[in-house]
Amino acid sequence: MKTKSLFIFGLAALLIITVITGYLLFDKHNKEQVAILQLQEDRNDTLSIKLHQRDSLVNDYMATLNQIEADIRFIKKQENILETLSNDPEFALDQRTRIVEDIRLVSNLIEQNKQKISQLNRKLKKSGIEINSLNEKIKLLSQTIEERDKGIETLTLELSKKDTELGELNQMIAKVEDTVKFQQKIIDHQTNQLNKAYIAYGNYKELKEKNIVIKDGGFLGLGKTKSLEKDLSNEHFTVVDITEMKSFPLYSKEAELITEHPAGSYEWVEENDTITYMIVLNPDEFWKISKYAVVETK
Repeated sequence: MKTKSLFIFGLAALLIITVITGYLLFDKHNKEQVAILQLQEDRNDTLSIKLHQRDSLVNDYMATLNQIEADIRFIKKQENILETLSNDPEFALDQRTRIVEDIRLVSNLIEQNKQKISQLNRKLKKSGIEINSLNEKIKLLSQTIEERDKGIETLTLELSKKDTELGELNQMIAKVEDTVKFQQKIIDHQTNQLNKAYIAYGNYKELKEKNIVIKDGGFLGLGKTKSLEKDLSNEHFTVVDITEMKSFPLYSKEAELITEHPAGSYEWVEENDTITYMIVLNPDEFWKISKYAVVETK
């Protein structure tokens, strides 16, 4: 009887131990499954956050890249306009001013886009997200911007070269203008000298006292002719321009030309028995023999 009781007790204890062990194993398994599910959920949340971050980052990148591409199209257009203007054979100062302003605008735009690309690269590295297509796109845009920068640099050098050429041309023009002005002064001086004539009038006594006329020839004081002094001074003459001087006043009863001038090239104008003027009818004829006109009044 005692042996049977011990057997039953041992069997019950074994059963309890088995149940407890099974429960513990089941509970451990459940906890492990819960932990796995929680980890999976955390991973899913992390992945969702990363995907959201990536999508947001990509959207920002694409907006920036689209703006850069629009800027590049504008830069190319401006380059074509600038190249056309700089190659204009009628290159002028106002064109140069416009080109300089446009080059400054394009250069600033290129610099801004370089900064945008640099910021994109920094953001991409900092995000830890690797998107090959974006990397390639950024690389391609960087190359395009560098090409545009070199193009603007070339245009700037061309403009500088044109400035030098224009400066040299202006110097040549200035020299030619100086030469022309100098030659014109010579021509004007020569023309003035050619058109310069000398007039004097008065009675014989006045003209003689001024050493303008003398009487020579004849015999015993008779038959002497009046002529100009050999050592004539222009001091007592009135200087005139033969292209402008058409007449000069006399107001004398009688008048006689001491100098020789062709008949018909001049005439006397009389009013009330007084010679008021001598008019030069044909200047070329009147002055062709002498550039001096001396009139004796009486």
